[in-house]
Amino acid sequence: MNDTVAVALITSLSTLTAAGLAGWVSTRTTGRQLRHQAALAREERAERRATDHRETRREAYERFLSRADAAYRLLDEHWLAGTPPTQAGFAARRALDEACIRVGLVGPEHVAERAAAVVRAMTEEFRTHTPAASASPDPTNTTPLPRAQALRARSATTADFLTAARRALDDE
Repeated sequence: MNDTVAVALITSLSTLTAAGLAGWVSTRTTGRQLRHQAALAREERAERRATDHRETRREAYERFLSRADAAYRLLDEHWLAGTPPTQAGFAARRALDEACIRVGLVGPEHVAERAAAVVRAMTEEFRTHTPAASASPDPTNTTPLPRAQALRARSATTADFLTAARRALDDE
């Protein structure tokens, strides 16, 4: 074979080999970069979902506490006036129930249980308030006054809810 043809053949084969090797290295590098970018995107989406979920929980907890506060204020007005709750009392309890359902949806379960305890205590307070508002005080009665019992239950259940809610938000 002619030396010139042999040199040309060797040169072209080495050029093709180098081009193939460069293409293979480039493909591997690009694939690695794409996998890394995909992993970063997954991590970012997961962080965003976690942040969104935490904010949804915080909003649900705040709404629940706001509705509980509104109902408690209404109850306080009626306790002090000595009058039974009106239609506004029913609306306040209904708003609290709706907020409690939302807390149950965003969880976790132990926070939803504490929210339900607040609702039960408030329902009991509304239930005991009506007869207490119409009864005259009995000076010989040594049992705690209904309002004092209701305030203790109110304080305990709200404190339990706050503790559970803080723990749930801190654990995320």
